[in-house]
Amino acid sequence: MSRKSVQLERRRQIMEALHECLLEKPFDQTSIKDIAAAAKINQGLLHYYFENKEDLLLNYIEYVIQRYKALFEDWLLSKSQSLQDPQDFLRIAFDFVCHKITLNRDLSKIFIEIWGIAIYNRKVKEKLRKAYTEWIQTINTTLVKVIQDKNKSTRISIGLVAFLEGISMFSIILDKKALDPEALLKDFQEQFLQSLG
Repeated sequence: MSRKSVQLERRRQIMEALHECLLEKPFDQTSIKDIAAAAKINQGLLHYYFENKEDLLLNYIEYVIQRYKALFEDWLLSKSQSLQDPQDFLRIAFDFVCHKITLNRDLSKIFIEIWGIAIYNRKVKEKLRKAYTEWIQTINTTLVKVIQDKNKSTRISIGLVAFLEGISMFSIILDKKALDPEALLKDFQEQFLQSLG
């Protein structure tokens, strides 16, 4: 294994360790020692890869966004040839995003906290802004196949990401039985697809 691939694997291991730690307690209560222990490395090695906790969090945001964006793009590539009808393509793309991202309770829980951190931390806010801009562009790449007006497609992509993020947050905060996020997303999907004609 090359040195570069060892370094990439070590960084991934640290990102996954931070993810696990954030499921247990808030970021401000999570120490470098906790993260290093979860990654099964010493603190010095963690500092070799990341300057401090903030640097680690900024890299984590990038890691998560790139991971899910790549997952979605790979999935799109695998389906693009087999589904010629744009409505069918949007339907299964929406299902994919909802089940892999929006209804991922662990991811939702962590990102609710990151949004809170972003209110007071300019670097985290900028990283989230960049991440959501990329995510909106990825969604827009799918929608523009059905909505020919690029400006309209962009606005709808922004609204769709905002809606899905809201449902993600509600699925953590509100009573699941009262919200029934899966039924809500299915109803929204059908109305959304009907509105596109």
